Amino acid sequence: MKNSVAFAVLLGLAAFACVPHRDVPAQDVPKLKDLEEVMQVQATVADPQFKKIGESSLTEADFVAFADVSNRIQATSVKTKEFSKGPGFDALADQLHEKAVALGTAAAAKDAKASSDALSAMKTTCKECHSKFR
Repeated sequence: MKNSVAFAVLLGLAAFACVPHRDVPAQDVPKLKDLEEVMQVQATVADPQFKKIGESSLTEADFVAFADVSNRIQATSVKTKEFSKGPGFDALADQLHEKAVALGTAAAAKDAKASSDALSAMKTTCKECHSKFR
């Protein structure tokens, strides 16, 4: 039994280690060299915040994190267009940028509902883009 638990823990850690994690500040996003790196940055910063969609009670730390996500996604959505896959791809990058701006506005106002709505819209945009261009 102990060996099974230890194996499961090791397997989980190995899987986590294989997930690309790229924590790049907004000012360094222009240095990214390909679309995969840009997507890794977006996932690293946005995915943890997507878990807060629908939460009505948020902390000061949440709003600070949302502002950071807003800044980085604004930077990555601009950078993404350097690796364009056509007008539809660029339109979704622009849409993501707009939703990131909305998140920043909501975070500055400490508006939980507007923050949740912006995060939800960002996640929807990501899913749409992945379904069409991944």
